[in-house]
Amino acid sequence: MCATVRMIEEMLFDIAPAETAESYDNVGAIVGRRDAKVTKILLALDCTLEVVREAVEKEAELIVTHHPLLFHARKNLLEEDPEGQILCELVRHHISLIAAHTNLDQTEWSGSASCAKLLNLQNIRKESAYLFLGELPAPMAAAELEKAISGAIRFPTRRYGSESAMVKTLAIAGGADDGDWPEAQALGAQALLTGEVRHHNALAAAMSGFVLFDGGHWGTEVPLVPVLAEYLQNRLNDVQYKVRVYPSLYAPFGSV
Repeated sequence: MCATVRMIEEMLFDIAPAETAESYDNVGAIVGRRDAKVTKILLALDCTLEVVREAVEKEAELIVTHHPLLFHARKNLLEEDPEGQILCELVRHHISLIAAHTNLDQTEWSGSASCAKLLNLQNIRKESAYLFLGELPAPMAAAELEKAISGAIRFPTRRYGSESAMVKTLAIAGGADDGDWPEAQALGAQALLTGEVRHHNALAAAMSGFVLFDGGHWGTEVPLVPVLAEYLQNRLNDVQYKVRVYPSLYAPFGSV
């Protein structure tokens, strides 16, 4: 008996139910056939052309990503634009695609939870749909924590706030979620790590004595890739399916 795209989709929905995704999202099977057989899976944050090529090299029949394709409505399928080219390549090579996006962001397999573990936070807890909190092993000045975050997530991090502000409790909302900083502050955090910080939120947070860290959308979410790959590999091993799961090696922006 062989594993199928449908089985992998169900394994992902076991930890990140489809109904928890935002209404605008596109999760689950997106390209291919649910009854297609799977012996190799490639895990990636995004389905780029380079990731498709990596899947072809590994002879993977399925790509699982965090960010979905077809996130916005399309009126054509032309190879003249990047997404159209990617979709055509997937179909051309008979590679299926599954995405686990905002449904995964709310779980212990999220980029936020994965970053918290990389930073060795203690008492990691989910306080709202996308906001995770934890305590540093010891209080740390914001400038020092900025360097520690960059080293942990292996991606340049930018601090918005006083370099001497002391941080004991850190909130994390990976990706684009700087708007949750007032909630994080109300929950007792002195700083928030996210992936995109807008100017008005940076100013407001700094004026209130709160610190925002911008670790990049990629940097704050790519840590979920090996974690999710390990989950799928363990689940498949438990049911004795001969399937290999590979975390993608593609890094579009490099690393520190």
